[in-house]
Amino acid sequence: MSEIKVGLVIGSLRRESMSRRLGHALKELAPAGMSFHELDMAAQALYNGDLEESAVAEPWKQLREGVRGSDAVLFIVPEYNRSIPGAVKNAIDVASKPNGRNCWVGKPAFVMAQSSGPLGGLAGAFALKQTLAGAGAVTMPHPEVYLGRIATLFDEQGRLVPDTQEFLRGVLAAFGTWIQRFPPRASA
Repeated sequence: MSEIKVGLVIGSLRRESMSRRLGHALKELAPAGMSFHELDMAAQALYNGDLEESAVAEPWKQLREGVRGSDAVLFIVPEYNRSIPGAVKNAIDVASKPNGRNCWVGKPAFVMAQSSGPLGGLAGAFALKQTLAGAGAVTMPHPEVYLGRIATLFDEQGRLVPDTQEFLRGVLAAFGTWIQRFPPRASA
């Protein structure tokens, strides 16, 4: 695989969220040959199989094409009430449907969690990993990323502090190695 195309799921819908800031920072830390493109969750209606042939399903189709067109998917999620944001769960559900067309089966994935508190989104990451396993994704087990007190990891100019940059460079290199273990699948 010459270039690795990674779909990026930003778990918060807010334009100025810490998850989004982290996602933008990752683009500069990625190893050569790894690129990111955001998979849009904002326009997704809640999944309802009765709506597969309606206009509501157009954003669902775009999300599915984005997942299929990615060599892997990286999730950056805040923790909401010891779990994941509803939009993230809905995106996973949408891309796993309709039956027989699950985009997640065999798709390499990685979960990066963050929170304003000290635990770094541990419970949310665990919930997301369970959901991805149920959908058939192959989530990289190690290293794990739980970024607690996320606001303190950015300097006055809005850049990640050097120690965090170095850590995340290593994580992204490990993710690149993980992705290489799984050959691209034909689209369903």
